[in-house]
Amino acid sequence: MRLPRRLSNAPAAELAVVVEILAAHVRAGRSLSQALADAVVDVPAPSTEVVAAAAADAALGVPAADALRRLGDGPDVGYLAAAVRLQTRAGGDLALLLERTAELLHERRAQRRAAEVATAQARATGRIVTAMPGLGVAALYLADRPGFDLLVRSPLGWLALAASAGLAAAGHALIRRLSEVDP
Repeated sequence: MRLPRRLSNAPAAELAVVVEILAAHVRAGRSLSQALADAVVDVPAPSTEVVAAAAADAALGVPAADALRRLGDGPDVGYLAAAVRLQTRAGGDLALLLERTAELLHERRAQRRAAEVATAQARATGRIVTAMPGLGVAALYLADRPGFDLLVRSPLGWLALAASAGLAAAGHALIRRLSEVDP
């Protein structure tokens, strides 16, 4: 049996669209469990399976906030489930909550894209730093064959190659860490 793909592995826009559709159904007077069941036919094709699984859970009596966990395991789904759980306890306008959550998800996606654009140069630098030792060895091979032979045939050369590879890996890891985009 193939398990449905979770939305946290898909673009964040899919989750935002699903939440918008749920908000529309709730705004039309449906409960969240009914909205999940009705949304199965309205959501885009990649999300249909996970929404159907959440609707099946809700139909079996699982609280709607817990059924929403079927949409994925990322922080956005966790936020959605927590907000719905809080709304269930405290009351309030569920349709408005879902609409605002969809807006928030779209905004977070836009911020992630902007952060990825802003860190593109750092990621490119990381790739260059990683490739430099290999390019240096290739240039040495082409420009100075006796120097290259000395490098690859002596223990001191092996030590220099190992140190160079280690420093390049450390530089790559550091630059990658600095340029990570955290949701």
